[in-house]
Amino acid sequence: MHNGLYGYILDFLDYIDVNKNFSKNTVISYKNDLKQFYTFCILTFYGEKDQDKENIQVIDINLLDLSVLKSFVADLFEKHKIDLKSSRKYVNRSISRKISVLKSFFKYLYRKNIIGSNPAASLNFPKLPKKLPEFVNQADINKLLDNEGRGELSIIEKAIIELFYGTGIRLSELINLKHVNVDFSRRTIQVVGKGSKTRIIPFGSKAEKALKNYLRIRDIVNINKLDLMFVNKQGKKYYPMEINRLIKRNLSKVTELKKKSPHVLRHTFATHLLERGADIRAIKDLLGHENLSTTQIYTHVNPEKLKKVYKQSHPKA
Repeated sequence: MHNGLYGYILDFLDYIDVNKNFSKNTVISYKNDLKQFYTFCILTFYGEKDQDKENIQVIDINLLDLSVLKSFVADLFEKHKIDLKSSRKYVNRSISRKISVLKSFFKYLYRKNIIGSNPAASLNFPKLPKKLPEFVNQADINKLLDNEGRGELSIIEKAIIELFYGTGIRLSELINLKHVNVDFSRRTIQVVGKGSKTRIIPFGSKAEKALKNYLRIRDIVNINKLDLMFVNKQGKKYYPMEINRLIKRNLSKVTELKKKSPHVLRHTFATHLLERGADIRAIKDLLGHENLSTTQIYTHVNPEKLKKVYKQSHPKA
């Protein structure tokens, strides 16, 4: 006999880890959120006195209807009211993530014919304010990459920043980029993005020059003979915090943006493409977005540019 909700949670976590190939951090996040939901269900069906026995209690999955899910969400809001340090924006975002996890979990159960209907489908997300992506303006990027700022870039810094800005790749994609997947003859790189999806992205002449300059010293530091494009001074694979510090240190030379990260360079790549008339569907493919709606946030970044395009293109403008 299957041990109810607890067992199905374990099945689901195994599914997203093995079948869906979610990242380790994502699986941990899902696990924590579902554990919180499971604990709530234990208290709901067995009472507080049995909460220390949660690992042996069996909860019938068919008892978890919409009213139970709504009670869980209401409980989350109630607990956050006690935490006066939490802003409303943070609370809504945190609860939205947990609702999203529940929706994914119950959708999995429904598709596996474990439940006859999906109660989580009717759950509503709390309203979140639209957060526009921050980006570096063209003049500041030129100042940084043309060495007009305070202090010159090292060869490795130049290569990394040029590639971030020239391709819009994610931090994980840069760290895991293999040397053999950089094609100088075609000026393209092949990266493995979210969901293990592969995509090919072109890069420009400045990125090419920076990468070739870096390759002159790469073999010197690559003492462990790694097949990665970028290795640190110890000849090891870069870890995310190293790259984050590298980007923050150099962006601080040219911009006052609060956030200075590889993701800001990704936003900058997309925004500058859009400003120069690139088709948003092409930007979507370059960024590796699953849905066009994810990419459309960049249309809100520079409304003046869109007005200009409208006036130039619309017959009644």
